[in-house]
Amino acid sequence: MGAAQVCRLLVTFVTAPILGRLLHPADFGLIATSAPIIGFVTMIQNLGLTQALIQRQTITKGQANTLFWLSLLLSLTFAVGLVVLAPFLAGFFEEPRLTAVIWAGAALTVFSVIGEQPMALLTRSLRFRLLACLDILGVVVGAALGVAVAWYTGSYWALMVPLTCARILNLFVSAIAARWFPGRPLWDEAARQMIGFGAGLSMFNILNFFARSADNLMIAKAHGAVALGFYDRAYRLMLLPLTQATWPLSRVMTPILSRLQNEPDEFRHTYLNSVSLLMMAVQPGVLCAVVFSDATVALLLGSKWTEAAPIFAWLGIAALHQTFTSTLGWLFISQGRMRDLGIVGIVASTSTIVSFAVGLPWGPLGVAIAYVVSDYVFRLPFIWYMAGRAGHVSIADIHRTVLPHVTGLVVSACTLMLGKEFLHTPSIIELGGALAVTYAINLAVLMLFRSKRILIIKTLKATYQDVILRHNV
Repeated sequence: MGAAQVCRLLVTFVTAPILGRLLHPADFGLIATSAPIIGFVTMIQNLGLTQALIQRQTITKGQANTLFWLSLLLSLTFAVGLVVLAPFLAGFFEEPRLTAVIWAGAALTVFSVIGEQPMALLTRSLRFRLLACLDILGVVVGAALGVAVAWYTGSYWALMVPLTCARILNLFVSAIAARWFPGRPLWDEAARQMIGFGAGLSMFNILNFFARSADNLMIAKAHGAVALGFYDRAYRLMLLPLTQATWPLSRVMTPILSRLQNEPDEFRHTYLNSVSLLMMAVQPGVLCAVVFSDATVALLLGSKWTEAAPIFAWLGIAALHQTFTSTLGWLFISQGRMRDLGIVGIVASTSTIVSFAVGLPWGPLGVAIAYVVSDYVFRLPFIWYMAGRAGHVSIADIHRTVLPHVTGLVVSACTLMLGKEFLHTPSIIELGGALAVTYAINLAVLMLFRSKRILIIKTLKATYQDVILRHNV
């Protein structure tokens, strides 16, 4: 999975500046306006049944078929609803082009739900290497076609191409690899339990989705597509390292932790070590990008996106803790703690939407600042408390794991701020040097803590042995 994410990052770093120069901010704003609408349908049509299939310790083919046919029925129903509502939504946002984009998205949701079943079966079987290869294929082909469409047409449709390509490839390749074809459903008690589990997870996803999408809809309505374009690109750029690291790791960790439910010590050890390595890999890079936000945005998006830089910097501050906080969902899901997850969803989504409304009069930057402040003051301590009050990972475990990383980030940030006084407009080489220094300082600080030192040494030894083994083979 690591190779797939390296590939995805490289492709994104190459294509983002190209698309940023070939297309107008309003084009990104248009797709960003449609994304919450299409994304909502994509999410609720599954009812969390894919995760239910992965989390279940044993499952029959008939039960898997039950989940598939239920998901497909919901998908077709919601797709028809999107087609009918598209003209009204376009009128609400005063954007005629939105109708065709939503229609295309409705068709894409059906392809998506069909492909999720064989993908879930591959994940359940821990066939991560095959999933990584499929991910790489979809990213490379989709990016190439997207850039080609943007180059020849200059149209916003180029932004829909990568996702469309990935969904179609996932459907056909995963179905063949999993040797899966839908059959007769089996409605029994186990199927009902999985639907109940999926419904609880789906409720959290719906609440979280509204919280994550409300900012786009508010900004689009209050400030227009151009303002949303700047906000959306900053938001996606901030999310890039976070999603590229946590999403594939989530696909791996959820089934593994689900199988360790009855082994508390191994569960705790596996989770805490995994998130520690995740923070080592992601947080220093995010910190460097935040400190040098102007140079980062100019490098990755181009000079016409300078208004996105302060938005990116503020959202990046939130990404520093979300690198860890976003993984707490693994604990709720793998342990079947749907009630706690539902409480987290209600409280976190409500406070997030309120923060957006508070910052909206000051434009996209005001929304970003209000979101970050409320994230650290309220949501972070609440989510950590809910995650650690029950289960195999306690609140004390969370604090002991995170504290060394906080120390490393503080020392790194102070060093970068001093260096920024001498690098007012850093070149790409200087920015790369600052990034290397950030990782080096953070690693040096972590080595002062015994638990992190043992983890780093063990990881390096395991990596070295793996390389030697592969070389000998």
